[in-house]
Amino acid sequence: MDSLARLDDFFDEIDQARFRRVKELSEVKRAFGRMSDGDVYGVASKAVVVLAYAHWEGFYNECVRSYIRFLIDKGGKIRDSNWQLMVSALHSDLESMKDRNHSLDARLAFVENLKTKLDCGFDAIDPAIVEARSNLDFARLSQNYSLLSFDVSTMQRYRNRLDKELVGWRHAVAHGDSPDLSSMDVEAHIDFAASLLMIISDRFQNAMLKHE
Repeated sequence: MDSLARLDDFFDEIDQARFRRVKELSEVKRAFGRMSDGDVYGVASKAVVVLAYAHWEGFYNECVRSYIRFLIDKGGKIRDSNWQLMVSALHSDLESMKDRNHSLDARLAFVENLKTKLDCGFDAIDPAIVEARSNLDFARLSQNYSLLSFDVSTMQRYRNRLDKELVGWRHAVAHGDSPDLSSMDVEAHIDFAASLLMIISDRFQNAMLKHE
């Protein structure tokens, strides 16, 4: 299979994941949109908040995994094209040095291992380092984008709404609080989450194109 055919497979993987999640979000809109007016205890609104965030975080993580599988399939060394991802490849070594209180022996071992790690391929990446880890707000997204060498500027315009509504409301609900959702527009909230899925998929697919 040639490289363009493989690229199409990875594109399809991301597209299919997004289509499935957008379809589920549409069903959430259909099921809960008409309930919001009589939602005395805010149960429907809270459910929408949790489900919308779950699709945001879940889809981002799916894109990360697809992208890393693409990089592994593409081959090559991390240092030659995605230098920032060396943070992920070196994560276990850095943690080991920290666990040993950054002793001289630990630092010597780190430097010794560095000789081989600098030549590692993308299969050395720990995906967990660039995944959402349960709180995908703008700050976390920016950090992860830096590791992936992505430009976060396209997300700047959504920063406040992302942090306050998509992440902030979900965080409050998940911790047993009752955020004021009286002004929440269920359909608009779901549409916002769905629009972010498109932006994220474009970001990862464009990154794949740049590697071709």
